[in-house]
Amino acid sequence: MSKLQKSPAWEDLTFANNFLFCKIMESEPELCRKILEMLLNIEIEKLEPVQVERTMLETMDSKSVRFDVYAKDDKRIFDIEIQTTTSTNLPKRARYYQSVIDMDNLSHGENYSKLKDSYVIFLCLQSPFKKKRPVYFFENICRDDDEIKLNDRAFKVFFIASEYAKMESDEVKSFFKFLAGLHAESVLTKSIEEKVTFAKKNMGWRKQYMTWQQTIDEEKDIAFEEGREEGREEGREEGRAEGRAEGRAEAVENFLREGVSPEKIARCTGLPLEQVMQIKERIMNEECVARN
Repeated sequence: MSKLQKSPAWEDLTFANNFLFCKIMESEPELCRKILEMLLNIEIEKLEPVQVERTMLETMDSKSVRFDVYAKDDKRIFDIEIQTTTSTNLPKRARYYQSVIDMDNLSHGENYSKLKDSYVIFLCLQSPFKKKRPVYFFENICRDDDEIKLNDRAFKVFFIASEYAKMESDEVKSFFKFLAGLHAESVLTKSIEEKVTFAKKNMGWRKQYMTWQQTIDEEKDIAFEEGREEGREEGREEGRAEGRAEGRAEAVENFLREGVSPEKIARCTGLPLEQVMQIKERIMNEECVARN
């Protein structure tokens, strides 16, 4: 059994890295809007504030969901997931993500007609399917007559970066070519490249990444030593809530001591806000005891 590959250095990160992808999409909402318009071939007048690493759950006993990039306009909700590893669980993951989006979207007593259109979008470096298509766009239709759509306005879309040459438009082709690690050619990808270069000069983000990745690498090492192959591969996206919470407690404590708000820490780490507040309370109690 070979030793696990460690996380890439900050200087080597690309837009396909989950941490950098989320940071740039959150800080550049106009870029997020342009990417969504390009991917879905739609027009978006205005997005609400983009949220990254947003954690949601249907009930206190259900599995929580951490959305990479969560955005919405007045009639649609978008979840963009950057998927760097190959996984066969993406279809059911997409199904569950969409159910959580719907639960969050509809308040008690509201009519079902109030549900917004929802798009769960996976940007995959490699295909989770056996076909060699560049895009897989799913919506519910009748099995006996594919011209009859359920029209529930719930869509799941998988883009495969490795199949960029087969993309229909030059703009989309250029975007996924860039995401796959090749040179920026279009106006959009050159703009993203500039933002990636600028982001790497952000020492605050660099420190957060190093703390975060140290925790992730430690989790991978533990999974490797215990032989939990599946947990190692899916740990970051799927994860087990308890193991993730325990492993990230130190990172949360570091962020709190640096003055980062609990709300932002919860978004960036995927931990429930309540747990972050508990850690903050523990730190305050320890400091109080030390002073006395």
